[in-house]
Amino acid sequence: MPATKHTAVKPIAKPAMSHTASAEADLALLTATPAAVPAASSTGTGVVSKQVFLRKFVENALRQVKEGSIDEYRKLVQVFAFSRHASPNAAAAEAKYAESVVPWISALSENVSVLDITYRELVQTVLGSDWVVVADDRLVHRYTTLVLQIISAHPEWVPQAMHAMARWFSFGARGRDAAEAGRVHGRVHVLVQEIYRAIPTCGSSLVAALSDAWPFKAAKTNMQVLFVRNALKIIEYAAGVRREVLRLVLNHVIQIDVEVQIELEDLESDSEQGEDGGVFELDE
Repeated sequence: MPATKHTAVKPIAKPAMSHTASAEADLALLTATPAAVPAASSTGTGVVSKQVFLRKFVENALRQVKEGSIDEYRKLVQVFAFSRHASPNAAAAEAKYAESVVPWISALSENVSVLDITYRELVQTVLGSDWVVVADDRLVHRYTTLVLQIISAHPEWVPQAMHAMARWFSFGARGRDAAEAGRVHGRVHVLVQEIYRAIPTCGSSLVAALSDAWPFKAAKTNMQVLFVRNALKIIEYAAGVRREVLRLVLNHVIQIDVEVQIELEDLESDSEQGEDGGVFELDE
């Protein structure tokens, strides 16, 4: 996939948000659904005005970080933060997140060219969000595009992106997640494959992410199997890391085998000691 080309955002006639507005009002706008964002009119042109409003907010928030003010930036970071464990009603939380974040994805996409290390908290929040589990395909498509735009504009974020994706390769080991595992893994592989196509030199970052995310040898068998299966899936579209991935798989299998052998030997030793200690000689 060719690197995404970003053009400068043209000046917008709409004035910047007033800095005198209350924090409560700003936060309400940030967490509101798209319909709650102020519109210029009730006609179709209102949609355009909403997009301009959000884009201008993002521009201002990012610019103000350079000026030493992070209040609006913090609110922007919070928009993209999402954890599937944060609410007991996961389905409702996912639907709410999808509805609220989609218009902000478009606004942030207009500003990816400036997302350097200065905005680490924002980029890491975008990459670390649990967006891959959301049922809304529209969100997933736009979020995938946003991540690819960020990576294409700033390849230095590749290691963080790979680590964020590799953690999902053991998703589904718990029974309640099993039904969603195939969908989630498919989405992750789509993104990893596109990153690999856009930046073929990212192989070392991909292998390092796999190594770091690999389940401990004491983890449950189904988690081990899921991760190995997904690791081997990578070889199908990233031939350049074939040898390294196979080495990781082999080393992990050997570690597990050694651990099992040690446990078996310990069991045999305990059994023998139990048999020897079962008879006592009594002094006459």
